[in-house]
Amino acid sequence: MKHLILASIIAVTALLSTANPAFSQGKDDDRPYNLQKAYEVLRENRDESQALKLLGEQLKSTPDNVECWMLMCRVYRNRKEYGHAMTSINEAIRVNKPKKSGFVNSTLYWWKASIYDDMENNEQEVIWLNKALDAARKDDKDNVQGIAFDLGQAYYDMKMYEESDAVYRRMVKEDETDQPAMTGLARNMIERKDYAGAVKMLDASQKYGDDYSGTYKFRSEAYDKMGETDKAIDDALLWFEKDENAYSSAIIKLMMKHRTYAIAKAKNKMKTSDKKDVWRVLLLGLYEEAGEYEDAIKEYDALEQDYGKDEFIYAHRADCYDELGLTDLALCEIDKAIEIEDDYGNVCTKGGILRTAGRYEEAIVEFDKAIEIDPSYAFAYYAKGWCYELSGDDEKAMECYGQGIDLDKGYAYIYLMRGQIHLKKGETAEAAEDFETVLQMDTTVVDGSCRQYALHFLGRDDEADEWMQKLIDDEPYKAGHYYDKACLYSRMGRTDEAVEALGTALEMGYCKFPHIEHDDDMDPIRERDDFKALMDKYKAKLAARIENMGIDMAEVNEEMITEVPISRRSGGTFQVDCSVNGLALNMIFDTGASDVTISKVEADFMLKNSYLSKDDIKGKQYYQIADGGISEGTEITLKEVRIGDVVLHNVNASVVKSQKAPLLLGESVLQRFGTFTVDNINSKLIIKQ
Repeated sequence: MKHLILASIIAVTALLSTANPAFSQGKDDDRPYNLQKAYEVLRENRDESQALKLLGEQLKSTPDNVECWMLMCRVYRNRKEYGHAMTSINEAIRVNKPKKSGFVNSTLYWWKASIYDDMENNEQEVIWLNKALDAARKDDKDNVQGIAFDLGQAYYDMKMYEESDAVYRRMVKEDETDQPAMTGLARNMIERKDYAGAVKMLDASQKYGDDYSGTYKFRSEAYDKMGETDKAIDDALLWFEKDENAYSSAIIKLMMKHRTYAIAKAKNKMKTSDKKDVWRVLLLGLYEEAGEYEDAIKEYDALEQDYGKDEFIYAHRADCYDELGLTDLALCEIDKAIEIEDDYGNVCTKGGILRTAGRYEEAIVEFDKAIEIDPSYAFAYYAKGWCYELSGDDEKAMECYGQGIDLDKGYAYIYLMRGQIHLKKGETAEAAEDFETVLQMDTTVVDGSCRQYALHFLGRDDEADEWMQKLIDDEPYKAGHYYDKACLYSRMGRTDEAVEALGTALEMGYCKFPHIEHDDDMDPIRERDDFKALMDKYKAKLAARIENMGIDMAEVNEEMITEVPISRRSGGTFQVDCSVNGLALNMIFDTGASDVTISKVEADFMLKNSYLSKDDIKGKQYYQIADGGISEGTEITLKEVRIGDVVLHNVNASVVKSQKAPLLLGESVLQRFGTFTVDNINSKLIIKQ
């Protein structure tokens, strides 16, 4: 829910302010009534249709109101109705009198260029950016750098690197400390393969300030092209540290080129950074990318120790268990995630786990649930269709694929699957059309590409082989690519090579045996002795891995139940014995409270007797009062709270002057224990985990 609220705030803020360049709103009390109401309905309700009606009414009486035309343009642009957006900005330009409206012409020209950018019309974008830049040098010098940077970017997008360079060089000439301009020049050098020149330019940029993230992003790219992997990783981590929008998957892909070095660096950042959990997430991504699922699971276990029940932890741990072929464990974890957040993604994940395990009827039930949650996404239809196809019901599969295509005509895999059924039915023209559609869409060498299969079905096996090799060369560490190669060769009838590729995948760590056992791509080689030998060999290796993880499969679905005596108190609360950092205390459970509080008396005692350390106290410079005690309102971290067999770690609590028990736990922590019920007859608290 917090993510939804934040997204809403960002969307409204973008709509009303910074989504267009240099948009300066007028004061509320200066605006005519309908214009002001339009702002209000956008802020409060995000009702774009009502806002447009209000703006239309306003323009009937004040057709020369530039701010009104600009807000209308912004709304239309947000709706991707570019024709209406262009009409609105053209009217704003036509009626604008800068001294009256407060909007300089360079801003309006810049807006028009931005609409052309949205429409991917770089030629017109460049024309209007040049016009905006010329105007800005006369009417608003504060606009010059932003417009010039966009112009350099537009030339770059058109591969007009000399023109882009000229823009950036003038920017640097006008301001020698302009780091974005220097970064733009370096990026153009990278395109020309002048990697040493790019590094030199970015070194110069860094001297003007360490905080500009673009310096590290592009220097990392240059070092990578030069083969200086460790330097590239160092800069990639600085980019990640300084830019919250850094593209972590690209960073992880780079880190895989020297995994041990990257892991050591990330672990060191975890120890030294005040954003430990950000680095933990990056490290987890690295473990999963490398197929080191045991290490990822250990880290998720540690996260759960620190933070308790968490949908993110359960969902990602489910993925790890699924990759290890541990279907029951994966289902156990995703069920925990669904219990917290019954959303489209989690339900589809459960369906996917069941699908790869060959449990198609159960998977279809989950994909139907996902469609009910959100019928606007194509994935669930695609996955449901695959289940029907593998169950032998091609008609229902075709129906699902058709529904998915109706929703998303850019989803290549659905066309591939539909094309295969057309091929089975002898509908070669329809099949070829679907496979050609895949080729038009799937043109990038990226994990998840299915282009190689479409090429094969079109009879272009040499090209299919070449594309498969490109995928492997791009990410040679991924066992899944070799499994795809085995599938492709199996379908081609190149069975010896298929078994060889499967052996490579298994040796590299691929172990989704439930998927292998039900994948129809494997049917041409399934009865071969060497296939069976590989399966036996690597299943035994997986069993050893599981044993080393300390997993007792008999206990996978076992529920842990803890029963603790309680005493009832007034006001709907109850008291239970507990220990905090090893100190025995009484604790009040209060489902009506949201916070965790500890009495000042108890906190003072714990500090003076080493049950708390100064490292457990936040805002350290202000926490002590004259007698050496802890002041009210201080935030502290309780490293361990134990109730019976249940243990929580890193519980944040506030110090209060007095309360009826040493410790009060509210709703924010109660949910971390699991499911709890009160047995009033036998005076017990029952906790299920």
